[in-house]
Amino acid sequence: MYLEYFGLTERPFSIAPDPHYLYMSERHKEAMAHLTYGLSQGGCFIVLTGEVGTGKTTLCRNLLGDLPDDVDVALILNANINEQELLQTVCDELKIAYQEPDSQKRLLDKINSHLLAGFAENRQTVLIIDEAQLLSRDVLEQIRLLTNLETTKSKLLQIILIGQPELNDLLSRNDLRQLAQRVTARYHLGALQRSEIEGYVNFRLSVAGCRKPIFTRQALSQLHRSTDGIPRRINVLADHALLAAYSKTDAVVDAKSVKTATKEVFIHSRKSERVVPASIKWSFAMLGLVLINVALWWWFTASEQDAPAPIAYNGPSAVDQIEADLDSTIVKVENIAAINQFGQVVAELAPGEAAPNGVTTIIRSDDIAPGTVVIADQPLDESELLIQQAEPITQPPERVFSYDSGSELGQALDTSADLTGRIAVFRALGAAWDVDLPSQLIQPVCEVLKESGVDCLGITSWAQLRRYNRPAILVLDQNDSLHRVIVFKLERDSAQVLVGQNVVDVSISELKSRWTNNGVTFWRPGDNGSRVLQQGDSSSSLPTIRVAINQALLKRNMPGLGNFTSTDFDWSLAQAVSAVQTAYSLLADSKIGSETYLLLNEVFSPEQTPVLRQRVQ
Repeated sequence: MYLEYFGLTERPFSIAPDPHYLYMSERHKEAMAHLTYGLSQGGCFIVLTGEVGTGKTTLCRNLLGDLPDDVDVALILNANINEQELLQTVCDELKIAYQEPDSQKRLLDKINSHLLAGFAENRQTVLIIDEAQLLSRDVLEQIRLLTNLETTKSKLLQIILIGQPELNDLLSRNDLRQLAQRVTARYHLGALQRSEIEGYVNFRLSVAGCRKPIFTRQALSQLHRSTDGIPRRINVLADHALLAAYSKTDAVVDAKSVKTATKEVFIHSRKSERVVPASIKWSFAMLGLVLINVALWWWFTASEQDAPAPIAYNGPSAVDQIEADLDSTIVKVENIAAINQFGQVVAELAPGEAAPNGVTTIIRSDDIAPGTVVIADQPLDESELLIQQAEPITQPPERVFSYDSGSELGQALDTSADLTGRIAVFRALGAAWDVDLPSQLIQPVCEVLKESGVDCLGITSWAQLRRYNRPAILVLDQNDSLHRVIVFKLERDSAQVLVGQNVVDVSISELKSRWTNNGVTFWRPGDNGSRVLQQGDSSSSLPTIRVAINQALLKRNMPGLGNFTSTDFDWSLAQAVSAVQTAYSLLADSKIGSETYLLLNEVFSPEQTPVLRQRVQ
């Protein structure tokens, strides 16, 4: 009904588990990493839980599309079955012929023969059971017996159980402890955060063919408040909100449309009307009259003193102010990124660099994750403000610094100006890597460092600094003068920096407010080198890297790798790398690049690797 009106090719908020509409939030990425990595390592059971409507089934469908061709899948959607029906369904899914009167043993033998034949052909078999919280104790025990089908080196069948949180309660029963002990990977999928709603809604709109944002900022806030971030509830409510806006011929969906849809969709959101007995009404009326009489008596008997003139107030009401505070967005100017029409970051831009065709550049905070729609701090319920095309910005604005210049760090910078120069600071950081740089440098510093086996890495964002996790030289501002300091320790809300020869404690907020987004850190590639490796590559360094990846996994209580001798970057290694990157909050691209090498150095040589914080225990 509203598709043509909003320029859509199909309904963007259908509740069908379409993998094309799967929005990969951070939790969905972590869940996918656990699933794919658990499968690659040949574990018995993988358990994925989550509240109703969080996207478990959609994630499962996406997993099926990503599995290699040599994987056979048996998918059970109806978990309300008995043991006999379970074995028959597995046979149906794997195309194993059987007769209706066949006993459970007979069915189990046929499944075992089929799995052995697949194993001989280097094929892998996976059983996926959705809504697994409905499985009875006897069926779960039968599923455990299926995992006894194995060779001397590996299991013939891997099983993924997907269900609601009650599944964890079921597996914690004492009589199912044998099954619980075989779970090699588990993940609980949570709801979307408020900061992810923009990306989720606009991603689905873009897949459906929309070319401009439709939901205002206030509408998105109301959408999250009404749904608690549950994707299925968001879909249902957003669909009805679009219909409400269409019925009013509004160009955008505002908060009123979402509230109207909430009353229509979610019955529990309506306040129940209770009938007040007449006797109680009469009592309240009498009490009101008494209070009025008391107030009048106090008014006429109070001392006659000049009262201050009343002050007229024309500002917003307290309720309006609270609503405004809830919906306000503060975007901190840190760097320039190119985004498409739905606010998804597609490229980082250097100062002065023009945006690619078809995108608009906006100022964004480095703390805002890619995929988040950044909306200006304006009353976006005004339709024309959304429809107007913003002028592209191709040059970053002049950076405005806001900090207390008289703070401890500011005083240290003022009194150490002669020690915060380029050469002095580079020499100090080089000493942390046992490199003695000369006091007079003719060649570029990074070229001199390479002679000692140390490389430079540029840093332009706070998130990048944290992922690199190495002491770094940062260029800070103090009263329009630039100073170089070394940040060598990070805590949750504070940092320690070296200013000349003085150690200064500084809050993260002050450090970020002074930083010009210009920095550099050092690292030592070692014997593994620094070549970027990805699936399909071969390298003599991969056996050593496999050992380090395995150690990193074990430190996070994740299943380890089983093959340490291969020099090929295969699918299982790619999944292991992605799992490590996700577990340690790196960019999860399944490739071994700078960030992953930096982490592996911490695993291999913790005593010889200076770090900002201990992330590998």
